[in-house]
Amino acid sequence: MTQPNTAVRDKLSAEGFVVTNDRELGMVEVFRTKFHQTYFTSEHLRSYPGDVPADRLRARDVLRYDRVDGRIDVQGHHDIGIEGRGEHAGRREFERTELAGDEHFVEWVKAILAAVPERDHQARGTFGVNLFRTRSKVVTRPHRDGEQYIIVYVVDKNCSGGETMLHDSSGAVVYQGTLEPGDLIVFKDADFLHSVTELEAVDGECRRDALVCTVNYADTYPLA
Repeated sequence: MTQPNTAVRDKLSAEGFVVTNDRELGMVEVFRTKFHQTYFTSEHLRSYPGDVPADRLRARDVLRYDRVDGRIDVQGHHDIGIEGRGEHAGRREFERTELAGDEHFVEWVKAILAAVPERDHQARGTFGVNLFRTRSKVVTRPHRDGEQYIIVYVVDKNCSGGETMLHDSSGAVVYQGTLEPGDLIVFKDADFLHSVTELEAVDGECRRDALVCTVNYADTYPLA
């Protein structure tokens, strides 16, 4: 069984969001560096027409998970398209970056799923994975993604700015902070709007490489 960090899970349960890091999730020290070197490359990152912001590069995968007898099993899911999210009303298709065979990444996914409060557990579901490289704006406005939980994990960066904010239903900021490499925030999507301030160059470079993942609702992707 994947054991959660109980402090992470309890804070997420009580407040609807938690800011933590890969060490607190129990990840091996080299996980983030190897993941960055392997997947944040020209082999995987692509520009897609109509993406906003226009200079964003991305890679994508979707995983299926099953909770069975106290353990979490993870495998690839056949569909990685996105339907009606953000500023795109229709369905969008992407090239797949295969991640189900990456043992350390699968352990990271299990650690995230183990931190989800028990009241929100699904016996089986899907986990959306987006690798984003951004160089200017990260998002265009405060928004929701329409899924159960959102995870933002900064893998690497060379920039300043990029301050993450969560807003409650009144618009008040309930969290404001800059995620550094190894940091992540997990939050219940329905409870907050989220936004990120524009990136600022450091030493002539401006780059933020992040994983933005979704614990999806049951009806996001059909499960046979």
